[in-house]
Amino acid sequence: MFRTIRTHWKKSLFAFCALSYGSKWSYDRYQANKIRAFYCRQASLLGAQNIPSMNRLTRIAVLLNGKAMNGKAKSLYDKTIFPLLHLIGLDVRVYRLDTITDTDGMTDLLTNKIEPNELSALMIVGGDGTISELAPHFFQSTVLENLPICIVPIGEHVSFARSLFPVTDKKKLHDDISLLCESVFALFNGKVVTKPLLKITMPDTNDKPIYASTLDFGHYTRLEQLQKRLWYFSYLKYPISSIYHFLTTSVKSISSSEQPAITYSNPCPGCLRCQPSLMDQYNLSQQQQKEHKPSFFSRIYQTKHSNIKTVKPQLSLPVENPDCGIEYCMNPTKQPIQIWTKLNNNEHNIQVDISDTLERFNYDKEKYPKQSMNVQHIRFNPNIDLIPKQMLINHDKLKENEEKKYPSECQIELSEKTLKFIEINQDLLLTKQSTLKSTIHELEEDALEKKGIFLFSRRHQQQQQQHA
Repeated sequence: MFRTIRTHWKKSLFAFCALSYGSKWSYDRYQANKIRAFYCRQASLLGAQNIPSMNRLTRIAVLLNGKAMNGKAKSLYDKTIFPLLHLIGLDVRVYRLDTITDTDGMTDLLTNKIEPNELSALMIVGGDGTISELAPHFFQSTVLENLPICIVPIGEHVSFARSLFPVTDKKKLHDDISLLCESVFALFNGKVVTKPLLKITMPDTNDKPIYASTLDFGHYTRLEQLQKRLWYFSYLKYPISSIYHFLTTSVKSISSSEQPAITYSNPCPGCLRCQPSLMDQYNLSQQQQKEHKPSFFSRIYQTKHSNIKTVKPQLSLPVENPDCGIEYCMNPTKQPIQIWTKLNNNEHNIQVDISDTLERFNYDKEKYPKQSMNVQHIRFNPNIDLIPKQMLINHDKLKENEEKKYPSECQIELSEKTLKFIEINQDLLLTKQSTLKSTIHELEEDALEKKGIFLFSRRHQQQQQQHA
């Protein structure tokens, strides 16, 4: 044997690599199926519970982007998400977004076909691009705006979904099967939070505002694109991309030479200047407080056994922030060569990172030389020559409009309206399975198998042998 390996060492090395890769792939698939089986048992228990009709979800619309994750989103949904929804017993309607090619068709789908008035929740299967495409239609409808949205992060880029999911060591969220399964159970044990999106407007073009979660523009963005294209070089892709960028691209400022200044405004937690409706809310709360104020005699004859009513927190008198909306001009000592903008955990500001130094052989994003700040909005005039290759919105290149004209001004701010998203519970069911009671019994297995659902392959084989 050893003589054969020494004689045919090339074939032996190839066989060893193939066997190692096959073993790792088989083990990962076995673990994934094991996790799916566990969550299927939990879903069958949840579906067997008697939930009051007022608390039961009646209908859920699944908006599935079949093109997400290079066309693999549909198969991953059928394998992981659909069995859980079926076992729980939800009325699920699936709508394919990749079959719609025009804006009118998308509007008709979201306003008529899905029947939003009959829905209890929405489920979006896709990435940042899918959310960005659906956001304008959600903001135009008061019904869709108030529906809780559950995100199943199956896509190449899921920056927004990471703020709703627990921290994971996986580079891509769809590789963590337990988090995909938890997104379904979040419909029952999740927390509804309101979050805005980035609103990117370009006044000199006729395009509508773009709603996104990230905007990257500059030379570091170009370097990261080259590194992804040269993935087959493994760790050598970093120096190769840096050398290629040095030879082919000259370092230029991201701002226009005519108007290089970048203007911004400081964040405001909410005042009369930016939210005039605060005064109406304050007056309404004061009026309700006067109406529910107890009379003189009721306060005299009040006893210890009287029912104590919970006191609602009083709204403070809104004031006007003198710094709200005032723009400041930022003139860095050097020309800015990179800007990153992304959503912050705070609903009143966005995080902006600006760099004026290019370190070609620095491959750690956290150690890039940059200046970070939180702003309410930021506005700058981009360098038109750099937009085609170095501007990414939701990690995708900016599409040209009908006139093939790139914007000469770009303004980034938070959207005026917010959407309701379902945040995943931090305590995963899989981590607590040791403390849970027995999840499945023989009677429950028999009841499921009558419907043609087999949670365990051994029972499926036994039944086939009996019929044979």
